[in-house]
Amino acid sequence: MNILIALLVLGIIIIIHELGHFLAARLFKMPISEFAIGMGPEIYSYYGGRTSYSLRAIPIGGYVNIDGMEVDSKVKNGFNSKTPFQRFVVLFAGVFMNFTLAYIAIFMMLLISGKAIQNHEPVIGEVMKQANITSVLEKGDKIKSIDGIEINKWEDIGKAVQDASKKTENPPIVIEREGKDLSINAPLTKAENDRYMLGIVPEYSIQKYGVIDAAGASFKMFGSMFKETLNGLKMLVTGKVKAKEISGPVGIVKIVGEVSKSGGLVMFWLIAILSVNVGIFNLLPFPALDGGRIIFVILEMVGIKVNKKLEEKFHMIGMFILFGLIIFATANDLFNLSH
Repeated sequence: MNILIALLVLGIIIIIHELGHFLAARLFKMPISEFAIGMGPEIYSYYGGRTSYSLRAIPIGGYVNIDGMEVDSKVKNGFNSKTPFQRFVVLFAGVFMNFTLAYIAIFMMLLISGKAIQNHEPVIGEVMKQANITSVLEKGDKIKSIDGIEINKWEDIGKAVQDASKKTENPPIVIEREGKDLSINAPLTKAENDRYMLGIVPEYSIQKYGVIDAAGASFKMFGSMFKETLNGLKMLVTGKVKAKEISGPVGIVKIVGEVSKSGGLVMFWLIAILSVNVGIFNLLPFPALDGGRIIFVILEMVGIKVNKKLEEKFHMIGMFILFGLIIFATANDLFNLSH
């Protein structure tokens, strides 16, 4: 069941991307021979007008086959017969639709559930199960001091714990519980980065949104998600994230399947993240991707002529490289699943 949900989510993201290309091409009256979801052998298809709508065996990607994209192809209203601006719009439309889907997913999530806002008062919202302090602290306890250091707000706790850990791993703390002050000793938990923590998280309140407020907050959240995705890409390029840590198709299906257990609202968040990632990935100036083709169109816009046959060779090489990367990522997923 989880796999079916994962394939459905990924299918929606792919369909939305390809629908962008399809609608933009239709807008400029470009003939379309096929609208395909997936790659490889055809499973099912039907014809509507001059277009074949097909479902293919490998649930990775999809494509819109616009007539007239081939070198020396002479097709009425074909892709290459259109102005550079019109071709730019068609190529960018898929990414635009992915970003739009991400925004809508964030908007729906905020409108339905609101946004969790951390309370700065030092009141425990939850005690982590893996923490050493589970038998000492409880939800609702207010921390007043740690090893004699007064705690006025939640942000004071981290530094106080680190200072106390230099003397002992079991510092005294004062808490307020049900209106009474209690003095207890707090066994600290050592994290992987060799820093110490109590193992608690703060209380959160839910900020509800109206339509207008949700629309504005969604733009801000989309911007943060976009920036974080770019930072992740930068870390990959600079080697801070190893290639073996990247999830391929199998890994993504597994992640989506696991997240689906948490309910619909979390799925909105995941759809937004995946849509932003797909959009940014397709914008990369790499041959065969939308971004790679856009670069050549922009060069044409500024008056730089590029040999079409040479351009197609670049895209062909890029396609082989992309398939190689997909195979590598899939093999990495299978290796990780087996260990």
